[in-house]
Amino acid sequence: MLPTKDTRYSVKKPDELSDDEIKIILDNWDVVEWNEMEPGEFRTKFKKSEFHLLTDPLSNILSIARINFNFKVKIDEFEHQIAELAGFVTVEVLQGYGKVLLINLVGNLKNREIEAIGFCKNSAYYESCSLKLFYDTVKFLKEMRDGKWFTPTEDDDIFSLTLSDSSVLLFEKLSHTNPAYLIFE
Repeated sequence: MLPTKDTRYSVKKPDELSDDEIKIILDNWDVVEWNEMEPGEFRTKFKKSEFHLLTDPLSNILSIARINFNFKVKIDEFEHQIAELAGFVTVEVLQGYGKVLLINLVGNLKNREIEAIGFCKNSAYYESCSLKLFYDTVKFLKEMRDGKWFTPTEDDDIFSLTLSDSSVLLFEKLSHTNPAYLIFE
């Protein structure tokens, strides 16, 4: 059930976020090493991102999502510019705000023809949002760090927010013999 309460959806670049909004985002992300991050550092760190916000009529943040554009995927020797959903949290849980934000976010990305994926450990929530899931495929992703290849996340599944049909086919055929490589700029 989606909330009937009046909500507002907005998209902001890091330099458009107020210091208070940044503090709320960091508090809700709950990443210990970022707890003391200053707004200027935040804006620099996430300069290749945009923030999708769902707020109430008083501009209180109800749900947050970050779209990371500093992300490419190399599959079959070709690089594909595919954005990543990250930092998706709801301030007030079990109220339907996350789904409302996802609906708006997906519509926004589709209108702008931006392909995007996300990663998850528990796919039930994303199934309930009718998103296409690629089950148990994260293990086929590789990322280079310190000269070694490793699987970049503890998540299990990849989900499509806005992949094109041809990109869906690429993700469906991921395997140990046909992995994807994450490239960060």
